[in-house]
Amino acid sequence: MTLAVLFDSVGFGEWFMLLAVVLIVVGPRRLPSVARNLGQYYSRFRRAADNFKRQLMDMDTAFDRAAEEATKPVENAFTSDSGEKPADGGEKPADGGEKPADEGEKPSDEVASAGGEA
Repeated sequence: MTLAVLFDSVGFGEWFMLLAVVLIVVGPRRLPSVARNLGQYYSRFRRAADNFKRQLMDMDTAFDRAAEEATKPVENAFTSDSGEKPADGGEKPADGGEKPADEGEKPSDEVASAGGEA
């Protein structure tokens, strides 16, 4: 929040009334020290808010960098040294096994007997 927003929303009469109330409540002798303390607290609050904001931005940058580094091995796995895709397409079955057998091959006897017996 900037002071411009604060001054735009509060008129001269309202500022005058607020100053009169503060002067009556605090008193003329303590007003400078109270104003100084309020300024110091405001400064500490701003510093803490800026520090928090900077930490969030650093975390966001670190997260983006880590995500970028994590995707590099995946991208490199699907490209050869020349930057082209491998001849086999670089794809493997999801189960990690060999590619499926041709349709002309017959299943082994164990598989056939296991499915045929009841």
